Amino acid sequence: MRVLSTQLRARCATLLATLTLSLLVSVGARAQTVEVLHNFGVTAGDGNDPSGGLIKDATGNFYGTTGSGGAHNVGTVYRLSPKSGGGWKDTILYSFKGGASDGSHPTGLLRDSAGNLYGTTAQGGLQSAQCTDFENSSVGCGIAYKLTPATTGEWIETVLHRFTGRTDGGNPLGGLVRDIAGNLYGTAGFGGAGGSGTVFKLSHTSTGWSETVLHSFAGSADGINPGAPLVFDSLGNLYGATYNGGADGWGIVYRLSPQTNGAWKEQILHTFKGGLDGAQPFFNGGVTLDKSGNVYGSTISGGTSKYYGTVFKLGAANGYANTILHNFSLTDEVVGFPNGGLIFDTEGNLCGTTEYGVFKLTPGSSGWSETVLWGLNEFPSTDGVGIFAPVMIDAQGNLYGTTIWGGTAGDTTGGVAFKLIP
Repeated sequence: MRVLSTQLRARCATLLATLTLSLLVSVGARAQTVEVLHNFGVTAGDGNDPSGGLIKDATGNFYGTTGSGGAHNVGTVYRLSPKSGGGWKDTILYSFKGGASDGSHPTGLLRDSAGNLYGTTAQGGLQSAQCTDFENSSVGCGIAYKLTPATTGEWIETVLHRFTGRTDGGNPLGGLVRDIAGNLYGTAGFGGAGGSGTVFKLSHTSTGWSETVLHSFAGSADGINPGAPLVFDSLGNLYGATYNGGADGWGIVYRLSPQTNGAWKEQILHTFKGGLDGAQPFFNGGVTLDKSGNVYGSTISGGTSKYYGTVFKLGAANGYANTILHNFSLTDEVVGFPNGGLIFDTEGNLCGTTEYGVFKLTPGSSGWSETVLWGLNEFPSTDGVGIFAPVMIDAQGNLYGTTIWGGTAGDTTGGVAFKLIP
């Protein structure tokens, strides 16, 4: 994945090397139906590496991003539209150009009620020595952007902010969330006053868009690399996670609360200790809230197996103490390394992804039990390989997502958009 830091790229190589062994222990027949909506990277100019998830509009179209491919091979924003006779049409809405004028390697996507699309790119834009933790020193610090549909059918890009890697942050990885006033919020994995990343706000003014840093991570106990997406609660507080840092170096879960003086106050809800407690919430994951204010998420490593990760709950009623809902292991058909975040279905179950599959956790009197919805037990696979984004769910309980590899383009390129029918 081009948007990953050198550290995470090495980590992913290790995870991929584990695949051969994991397939030997993957058992159980698939009880669900997988429908491939689109194979990426097959035709010239198409997107490649759809590492972002999918969002849906009211007419049934899906929107997403690819980390590479497109006219300039640095990523795209695309739309998948249902065809009247069946199948899906892929339309490239925008191909990023990279360089100082534009972003490259887009991440998550947001859509407003008027049909405009918003997002961030992990690279491209302004170059800075503070943004060199990726493949080389010329990748740029990333941008925040808006895409507006024109009457001609084209989509017009507006760059909302070019990150400098300094106090404003650099290399935003988690996409954007929006409040009811239209302000945008996100995280930058690097930069800031403490050099360890920022949480930022973008506000529309009469002269354009203005960035405000809500929090600069100080490193050490405060957390490092806040790449995960943000989520609002009903009171306007923001929740997120950092991949590194904390008192034990394994990441934190935090809350930012708006104050009457306009500042935002950080509260560290949990510091991961590694080992049984879990370690390192992944960049694409973030956290999920229930109606009682409990916080749910996943770690890419740690747990009883030490290496394969956990799903956790931080209880609001008991000081956000950490309860492990599930420990992944090599004998799990989805293996582990949960990295795409969690969603609730209508029955209160948690659905999530690992690099190798899709799972559901169901609460019961004796704890939470796992159901494997889709175990990626073929490699190479025409259904796709490598899930690094959350799934979304429709009213019928069908799940939709993307893989960064696999499909008809090949086992280490391409990727697919898929529908999983329970």
